[in-house]
Amino acid sequence: MVKKQIFGTDGIRTTANVYPLTPESAVKVGKAVTRWFQKKDPAKRIVAAIGTDTRISSEMLSAAVSAGIMSAGGNVTDLKVVSTPLVSDFVRTNKCDFGIVISASHNPFEDNGIKIFNSKGEKLNDSQELEIEALFFDENTAENPVGDKIGTAKIAENPEFDYVSRIVRAFEALKDSEIKICIDCANGATAKIAKKIFSAFPKMEKFFFFTEANGVNINDNCGALHPENLAPKILEHKCFAGFAYDGDGDRLITIDELGRVVDGDKIIGIIAKYLNKNGRLAKNTAAVTVMSNAGLEKHLKNCGINLERTDVGDRYLVERINEKGLCLAGENSGHLIIKEINPTGDGIVASLMILKILAESGRKLSVLADEIELFPQIQAKVKIKGEKIPIEEIPGLCELIKSQEALLDGGRMLVRYSGTEPVMRVMAEGPDSVKVQNAVDKVADFVKEFNGGK
Repeated sequence: MVKKQIFGTDGIRTTANVYPLTPESAVKVGKAVTRWFQKKDPAKRIVAAIGTDTRISSEMLSAAVSAGIMSAGGNVTDLKVVSTPLVSDFVRTNKCDFGIVISASHNPFEDNGIKIFNSKGEKLNDSQELEIEALFFDENTAENPVGDKIGTAKIAENPEFDYVSRIVRAFEALKDSEIKICIDCANGATAKIAKKIFSAFPKMEKFFFFTEANGVNINDNCGALHPENLAPKILEHKCFAGFAYDGDGDRLITIDELGRVVDGDKIIGIIAKYLNKNGRLAKNTAAVTVMSNAGLEKHLKNCGINLERTDVGDRYLVERINEKGLCLAGENSGHLIIKEINPTGDGIVASLMILKILAESGRKLSVLADEIELFPQIQAKVKIKGEKIPIEEIPGLCELIKSQEALLDGGRMLVRYSGTEPVMRVMAEGPDSVKVQNAVDKVADFVKEFNGGK
């Protein structure tokens, strides 16, 4: 396949106001996406929904993308600051042709991104993004519409209503739950939505943190990347569990009642076992990425549950769910997809599912988590200067990876480039943490030396 130039593993993502996330480029993206969807029905007036997170640059980019959509003849419904899963839901519920999210998810506030959803609320695949790129780079772009063919924009009133109502109905059994929880909203897009949803469970005692966004504090020492900051609050308030979302709300990291981090792999395992026990795990199979721990796979296999592995990225998980007829997928980083409720990663939905399991089982989260024994897994990031040379073209690297993997006593290594950052990620896992660390160090040092010693 032709290499993508502006799209990565999760839409377009880089430093805001730097190409391809300048206003000028964002206008072109809006045009290109609209024209791509217009190809399906040229006579139809395209309708798009657009939402943002709380970054200082989000309003700038939203205005630019919206201008591009309208310039190509599409109408825009502006949802303002909402979570990514809410945009996915709004597109489906309101029969939009596509949805746009302006967000860089868990990245620092300086970054931003453009994510695209189709009319089913699902992210586009690689070939579709390549077709949009072709329109973006086309010097002979179509003539702009004029007169009443130019698109319009409107601000949605109460855009969260349908999403909140549907999720509350899905977890109605929790209305009498007296569980006590802490919630970290990462100073991001979930603060308003999370408070509305959890307020529907009046007997549940809730403590909210990091809900005061100022444009530059999103993900800043909080949220899914810093769950350790939520742990003391769980102990202080004697909560059953804590939930840390990322800036746009599509991922979740959980803390148990002992203040210990329960990562995405264990959450996938807990939910998979619950659904399987209740006859609701389609084909007794869940989908995970290549990053998920081999210990999870071993544990679930003993429970009669299979795992399907995909490339890194929640959209690849959605593709596998649709291809295989599955209902559950997730990444160890915290993207959890429960398709019967939402076809994209949704941190709030995953939280409620965990609370439902705790309420029904009467068991503690620490007990459920400890049943799943993960291998020690160690990761390193190596900054890359210049072009990302294909791993197989770096002399000696593949041989080194293979030789180190052979020393991991049945463990494995995974070396790949990040789709959203200029880094190479080196991961190893196995039963012996010393051997795992040694393997990561040797491969990371090799890459650093090849890349100029830094």
